[in-house]
Amino acid sequence: MTAPIDKLLFTAALNFGEVAERRAFLEFACHGDEARLRRLEELLEIRRDAENFFELQPEVGKGAASADEEGGEGGLGARIGPYRLIDRLGSGGCGVVYLAEQLEPVKRKVALKIIRLGMDTENVISRFNLEREALALMDHPNIARVLDAGATASGRPYFVMELVDGEKITDFCARHRLGLRPRLELFALVCEAIQHAHQKGVIHRDIKPSNVLVREHDGRVEPKVIDFGIAKATAGGLGEYETATKAGQLIGTPAYMSPEQAEGGVDIDTRSDIYSLGALLCELLTGSPPLRFENFNDRGVEEIRSFLREGKTGVPSAGLRDLSPEELRQIADERAVDPQRLPSLLAGDLDWIVMKAVERERQRRYETANGLAMDVQRYLREEPVLARPPSRGYLLTKLVRRNRVTFAAAGIALFGLLSGLGVSTWLFFEEREARHEQARLRVLAEQATANEVRLREDAKAVDLVAKAAVLLKYQDAEQADRLLDGLPTERVPRSLEAANTFMMVANWNLSQERWKTAAKRFDSLGHVLTSVDMTDSEHISFDCLSAMTAVSEWGEPGQFDELRSLTISRFANSANPIVAEQVIKATLLQPADPETLEKVMPLVTVLETSLGGDHPEQRPHMVAWRQFSLALMAYRQGRLEAAADWASRSLAEASNSAPRTVSNQLILAMIDLKQGRSGAARTSLAASRKEVDEWMEGPFQVVNSDGTLWYNQGAVLILLREAEKMLGGKSD
Repeated sequence: MTAPIDKLLFTAALNFGEVAERRAFLEFACHGDEARLRRLEELLEIRRDAENFFELQPEVGKGAASADEEGGEGGLGARIGPYRLIDRLGSGGCGVVYLAEQLEPVKRKVALKIIRLGMDTENVISRFNLEREALALMDHPNIARVLDAGATASGRPYFVMELVDGEKITDFCARHRLGLRPRLELFALVCEAIQHAHQKGVIHRDIKPSNVLVREHDGRVEPKVIDFGIAKATAGGLGEYETATKAGQLIGTPAYMSPEQAEGGVDIDTRSDIYSLGALLCELLTGSPPLRFENFNDRGVEEIRSFLREGKTGVPSAGLRDLSPEELRQIADERAVDPQRLPSLLAGDLDWIVMKAVERERQRRYETANGLAMDVQRYLREEPVLARPPSRGYLLTKLVRRNRVTFAAAGIALFGLLSGLGVSTWLFFEEREARHEQARLRVLAEQATANEVRLREDAKAVDLVAKAAVLLKYQDAEQADRLLDGLPTERVPRSLEAANTFMMVANWNLSQERWKTAAKRFDSLGHVLTSVDMTDSEHISFDCLSAMTAVSEWGEPGQFDELRSLTISRFANSANPIVAEQVIKATLLQPADPETLEKVMPLVTVLETSLGGDHPEQRPHMVAWRQFSLALMAYRQGRLEAAADWASRSLAEASNSAPRTVSNQLILAMIDLKQGRSGAARTSLAASRKEVDEWMEGPFQVVNSDGTLWYNQGAVLILLREAEKMLGGKSD
């Protein structure tokens, strides 16, 4: 029998569903060769045995050869045990991954990986067996699960994994335009998965975006770490394949590979994965790993190793500043951040977290993947991170290593001088060092005690806020307010849950006309609002209006100035005209010094640009509020003519609300007073006082009958008192 022809005819005949059609095809194809016809019909009747006979069914036509060349043991449609190959998903260092269908005992889609054709050396098979055994140890929701393993009819090992229907982490984040916070939260889950592998004694050694797939599952974003194909055991239990990678091999992806892994030695530990995680984090934040891909183009193995040892790893935020405006705009757009703000958001803690993870000297990296994840979570909670810039001592050590000869000569001379001082000097320094060490240990002990107390108090504060939120859900605002009464502002958790809770409790106090208590709650709310959700969102600035108005009206001395400073710092770089308008109104309710006014100027530029005709938000009432904010800013700066012009333009807009109308009239009245027109000012203020008094006659309402919020009228009352004080008392 000519086996290749029979295999081809056998596979082609399988494509005919009807027996008559299959018979007609075989009679035509066999050209009167009755022996071949009988053989094929018998094999088709005992299909499973035929598959074992041919080892695997080859794909007919164009795809068969290419699939075999790429490393499969058969084409698409082939069977390996109870699995049928459906599509080729990709290839790794020594294996090819297929989408397969398990036919028994259950039907389901899986990922099946087999050794590449031509790669079945003893060393490669050893490494592949290691991958299979390593993955079998994993039991973590963010690591792809091993379902089965075996060998093909020709003896090539394969294993079957759960099918992860996702996309690589960088593509997922870019497609969904995830901001920095959700990217960091996703990265922390990846770190936890790698930590699990390390605890099982397995190093991944090829962490990169394509080996971290992300999918949306049950309404949650779920990362899955795949391909432990070059994993190395760090503990016993994996038999003779513990060190299947030979010394000198370059296995992995250079842009994400630690220097010690590039050297190809067997002394690789879990900190090599920490380096790769740091490179992945850098790419999630900036769009590329610390050592860019182009640095490895057209380089040999030794050049790559040399570059990984000596190439400059730049600070992420500095790398962004070196990009062209078009590149920076694209990267920032994928992260839903203003291009001008992105480098400053990374500068500081995020820079040092990445730099600590990708330190060339592994003893200076994070000790564990969990340590890296915890530092990321500390950053997200606005807590101090462990990563810090290199110390002076470390920089001095590096300087000495770069100038060994010079320092050696200086060291010999210094040694000669010091040795002449004698034993007494040495004893003096020893005693002083002991005293310093004792003092240092005492400080550390005190810090540890203080940290323990702080952490305990923080946990208590989180618990109080959570309980208050539950009480509010069941309409028990009074009890929720009582729970929060003893919680100092500095202890309030910086979270959106805390912000929502304090807003509801503050508004409840207003409805009970408990003004001082409401101001206290609004003060805490203001501190939280300026510390969470750092996006350019008008929802946060909108809530700041209530907080600033309440603190200005009923708060303690100094509270308004403190909250004003925090609010300006939080929104100083905003490019959103709605945010700019709200922040200017909130922070200039009271007069401000020149330094404060200077810090608000970028927001003025945003407003003026938005009124130039190019901005999409041009509804009349929005335009009028922006013009009022510009009038208030100009008045605080002493630019009276500009203030009068903006206020008059705001009054001329259609659909003016009563609070905005009175606010503009108050600006114009105070301008009249400063320019000596006291008569006109007195008349205007009397009319304003009458309208405000009519508002105040009814019961207090958080939401007024016209749909406006209470702070609109509260802000008018604050400006009216300022104007009446200039006039010399309450107007008639």
